[in-house]
Amino acid sequence: MLIDAMRIVARQTGFTLIDHAFGFTALRENDDRHLLFCLTTGEWSICNGRTGDAVANGFGLASFLVAARRYFDLPCETAEAVRKEYAA
Repeated sequence: MLIDAMRIVARQTGFTLIDHAFGFTALRENDDRHLLFCLTTGEWSICNGRTGDAVANGFGLASFLVAARRYFDLPCETAEAVRKEYAA
């Protein structure tokens, strides 16, 4: 499932996840740079942790992995492994 792939990426990049009925919210406890919101519909948003302003958003795994590499320092190898495992 797409939301599972997003959870893996969030955990691999040091986020703490808070599950809720619509998906999950993620934050890094000692790093207020970014907040991550992921919905079970495949929509996601990355917000500035200090201001709450959206810095990136999209739909689906491909755009999420690109943003995660940019904003969360997701290693290329991890992004590729997640992409392969969850390819539709």
